[in-house]
Amino acid sequence: MGCLIIGIVIGFLVCLQVAPESAEGVFILFGILIAIVLFSKRHDYGKKRNIILSTQGIRFSEGETFYKPATIPWNELGEVTHLKKALKNETTVDVYNILELKKTGILEHAKPSVIHYCNDFGRQVLNSTTTFTAERAVELIEKLRDAGSEKARIQILKDNNKGKNPEEVKKRLRNVPWKHRLVRYCPTCKVIFVVDGRKEQSEQRCHSCGSNEIYEDEDEYLKTLDKGE
Repeated sequence: MGCLIIGIVIGFLVCLQVAPESAEGVFILFGILIAIVLFSKRHDYGKKRNIILSTQGIRFSEGETFYKPATIPWNELGEVTHLKKALKNETTVDVYNILELKKTGILEHAKPSVIHYCNDFGRQVLNSTTTFTAERAVELIEKLRDAGSEKARIQILKDNNKGKNPEEVKKRLRNVPWKHRLVRYCPTCKVIFVVDGRKEQSEQRCHSCGSNEIYEDEDEYLKTLDKGE
């Protein structure tokens, strides 16, 4: 949007130099163009638009080819489904996740709303290190849908945003010498992060969910699953 507005301003100045006697008409024309650009950005129509969870409902961008803002109140939300799909290229396979949201009542047989969620790395909460994989997102949405009151939903949202402020995390790590910075993996959030190795292992926690069930890497975590079997 910024580049487009700069282009409009430059075009306005060029037209003003070419035809200064038409300054008023040029000003009105380019003023209308800027207004149209700003008005078009009232809503984000992209498929990766932020998902907004509130005590009233869920807001998101739905669609498969054309994306538009949508809102579903909690009392109108029915089944929530997570679908994982693979897109094969010549050399790689890209995995992506979508969420399907069905409505209840008279619209229960309508085509479900589709959210293009992520490429298997999750989405991050604004101004927080909390990260939600598609699986965790479905669990949270279902909890909010099934909650019996606004107070209960407020508590659910608080309980699920345990991540620290990203700037606070960076500030703390700046005071940790490089040799004590350890990389860790959280299987719940599927994220890699850095901890202070000078702390006891029980005090080392995921910056996203607060769990201390963390591992050196994903391979170490997968080994524990094999041992469990």
